[in-house]
Amino acid sequence: MSIQSPVAPVLLTRHKAGSFLELWTVAWPLMLASFSGCLMTFIDRTILARYSSEAFVACSTAQPWYWTVAGVLMAFLSITEIFIGRYNGAKNFSKMGPLIWQMIIVAFACEFIVIPIALLSHYLLANNVEPLAKPYLQIVLLSCPFELAGFGAIGSFFVGRGETKLIPIVLVFINIVNLILDILLVFGYFGLPSLGIRGAAYATLISQMLGFFIFLKLFLRKKYREKYAVFSFQWSWPLLKKFFHISLPYAVAHFCGMAGWSIAYQFLAIKLTYTHFMAYSVSFTLYTLVFFVMDGLGKGVGVVCSNFIGAQQHSLLGKVLKQSFRWNGIFSCLFLIILLGFSDSMIRFFVDAELYGQVDFSRQVYLFLTWLWLLFGLDTAWLSMQYFLIALTKTKTVLLINVICFWGIVLIPTYFLVGQCGYNSVLYLQLIVLDTIIRIVIFCFWYRRRTWLKVPGVKPRTP
Repeated sequence: MSIQSPVAPVLLTRHKAGSFLELWTVAWPLMLASFSGCLMTFIDRTILARYSSEAFVACSTAQPWYWTVAGVLMAFLSITEIFIGRYNGAKNFSKMGPLIWQMIIVAFACEFIVIPIALLSHYLLANNVEPLAKPYLQIVLLSCPFELAGFGAIGSFFVGRGETKLIPIVLVFINIVNLILDILLVFGYFGLPSLGIRGAAYATLISQMLGFFIFLKLFLRKKYREKYAVFSFQWSWPLLKKFFHISLPYAVAHFCGMAGWSIAYQFLAIKLTYTHFMAYSVSFTLYTLVFFVMDGLGKGVGVVCSNFIGAQQHSLLGKVLKQSFRWNGIFSCLFLIILLGFSDSMIRFFVDAELYGQVDFSRQVYLFLTWLWLLFGLDTAWLSMQYFLIALTKTKTVLLINVICFWGIVLIPTYFLVGQCGYNSVLYLQLIVLDTIIRIVIFCFWYRRRTWLKVPGVKPRTP
């Protein structure tokens, strides 16, 4: 008679499994990797704010659509991390190389989605920003397949195995290149013409192409060739079908949230006064810069949990989630200190003295930042919960919660209350806070049922 026994887990770090420090060791490189992406966005907006306020507003309005397209496709490919994590936990190392090559092909096939969206981008943008925002959006959309293949597909090979320290090094280098190209192409130096907002877009495109080739070079290193079969390619339709079954609901959930946010951005660009929209754009630019914390911590939860699932150490899953809440409290306090000490200087960096001196602008931007601080803590908690669900492959649950909550609680009420009834635009953020609280409450009721201790689709091994 065989006895069911868990596999000896692959150690991700030298710290105790599921501990406070293990989560940090896995998560901090992912935070740096995400910070690199946030910094690229921040750099574009900062350089363009120095170039002209019109270019800054156009970039701020176009970028949400880029994040929607790139974010949805990245969400689709990011499930590769879960597959790699489970292979790593179960010690099925030879399956990793063929999977990554298959996902690289899928990433470049996304060009068939990106090009039509780029050609129809004028339908997505508010009329008052379209002349500058359209060329920027079209150019940066062309960089999507390179970002997806590099960070999305090949990056998953490193992330899923917990080897995350290489990723931020690559992305920091890419950001340095992007910064240099931004300055050269936006303003025009060393004989180059000043391309304005188009220059920022070309800088992003060149940087993402460079990033892909660096990731590919790292993936093909000699030490990975035999153990992980990185030169082995085998197209598997059953694997792709299984991948779609898990990742498609999550991608659709991501689309519903991101598309709703992008629509809200265009709506606010039309409805708000210039002063209020600048306050909104500046405050969200600052919020974008700290998004890396919630994204990196959430992905850390997903990586650690997926490895435990592969090793059938299900009892450690809840412990990882609790450690994420402790880190959330620490980062929320740090964010508050930054806002109290440096927000004034950062706001002045984006606007001229005349606009900053307007009482209406100052009151509105600080009102936005107050609610964004509260949203930061709630969003960080929810993303950790969301990646916990993704590690369990419960992507349909994520889809259902995201669609019902965001569109029903945030987007539709914002249209009527702000657009038709004239409420202050901060109501949009207040509704997002309410939406996130409801998601967390729903998750807590599900979590207390303890059904996650029995992970479906994972068969115990027998010695």
